[in-house]
Amino acid sequence: MAHAIALDEPNHRLFTATRNPPQFIVFNTDNGKVVISLPCTGINSDMSFDVARKRIYVTGSETASVFGQGDADHYEHIAEVPTAYRAKSSIFVPELKRLYVAVSGKGKPDAKLALQIYEVQ
Repeated sequence: MAHAIALDEPNHRLFTATRNPPQFIVFNTDNGKVVISLPCTGINSDMSFDVARKRIYVTGSETASVFGQGDADHYEHIAEVPTAYRAKSSIFVPELKRLYVAVSGKGKPDAKLALQIYEVQ
């Protein structure tokens, strides 16, 4: 089951992430074939495509997976960035070069709501 999705419309690529197994998958929207599948953060909910930097951010509990797009057919895992427990909802604001990640901590007795802000380079 896929939770997070993003679209690279000019290159006809659909990005998605699954939870079990945790995979980042790129589909060719012209023929429906898988271009590549790479491991990613497990309990994920959101994904953003940073067009200017050709990066895809997949946010999940504990980490955010960052992937680089070489071209429409080539992708690489760049980093696992620490987030927080249940920090899986996010939005990327390209004009500010920032990824905002909501932390709920749901299920933890001492959980506090928070907003994490990542400035991308």
